[in-house]
Amino acid sequence: MTRSEEEGLILKYLSNQATANELDILSDWILEEGNVAIFEEYIQLHLEIITSMNGPDTDKIKHTLLRKIKKDKIRKNIKGFLKYAAIALLLFSLGYYIQQEYIINNETSILIPKEEAVTIVLDNGKVETLVADDNREVRDTEGNIIGRQNKSKLSYTATTKNQKLIYNTLNVPYGKRFDVELSDGTHVYLNSGTSLRYPISFIQGAARKVFLTGEAYFDVREDKEHPFVVNTHEIDIQVLGTKFNVSHYPEEANINTVLVEGAVELRRTSKETSDQEPVVLEPGYKAEWYKNNDEIAISNVDTGLYTAWLSGKLVFRNTPFKQIREALQRYYNVTIINKNDQLEEQMFDATFDIETIDQVLESFNKSWAIDYTIVNNEVVIK
Repeated sequence: MTRSEEEGLILKYLSNQATANELDILSDWILEEGNVAIFEEYIQLHLEIITSMNGPDTDKIKHTLLRKIKKDKIRKNIKGFLKYAAIALLLFSLGYYIQQEYIINNETSILIPKEEAVTIVLDNGKVETLVADDNREVRDTEGNIIGRQNKSKLSYTATTKNQKLIYNTLNVPYGKRFDVELSDGTHVYLNSGTSLRYPISFIQGAARKVFLTGEAYFDVREDKEHPFVVNTHEIDIQVLGTKFNVSHYPEEANINTVLVEGAVELRRTSKETSDQEPVVLEPGYKAEWYKNNDEIAISNVDTGLYTAWLSGKLVFRNTPFKQIREALQRYYNVTIINKNDQLEEQMFDATFDIETIDQVLESFNKSWAIDYTIVNNEVVIK
């Protein structure tokens, strides 16, 4: 691995954002000659950066932790299973000590993002928890197999048995993302804080209609006889086969539809405006529907800015802090309260990838000198 790749993996581990595959890669890297010492140096540096900003007892905390790091150090004469066991112990002990002995003892100055589960609501109201590492069958309320979960993806199987629409609802909490492949082969990628209601199987002769709250990227399987419709309560987005992103969060003033490929048609759903001509969108354009006045504005955009979240990035261009704050809350599953009205309307350009929420806040502190505290696991900006 390159130096930047090493740093990226270690930062993801420290921020609890590393996937199972990335942890395996990190474990293999630690096995290589001399890398244990490098890994320990990163841990020490990370601790020094954090502790330098907090309280008078940082030296005591640091020395306590480093003694335990030294105690758990992997020795070169460990072979085979014992070597892997030692690596697991090192990873666990470092993570445990940093969380338990440093973060918990400094709970007023370090954020611990909340952990919530992805859930699926069956047609009878039963709620099932989806564990990201699971590989299992998905069944309906009668016990029939209707699909499969493979880690962070649900895939439904097409069936001709259903003569009526039976719905599931997939709920993705803040701090998580999830994918679903519908029974027609359409792929939907759900961003954090998103809910999608959809039929477990579509019916012959009827439109393929789903209901969205939050943000999702749709890669729709073409079927000219069965238009695909995304309902966001206020508007219907109708397509035949295309790729597009829809952002419809309740706290936001607008509903954004960005077309990457194909064509979409937007129709208002209210009785007062349903007879108006639909808005047709072309690739590379965004339709922004303003909730307060029922107006739709069309603009040419860089679609990559609106789909960067698919690769785990947050990209902002000339974006007010209010909107950035709301996106950070969803992405990291933390609460950010801003009491600075001037900052709320300030425009920023920013890109975040593997940064922790603490690092993100520090970057804003450098550019705007924000005065913030962390109380009861909430960020309060004064």
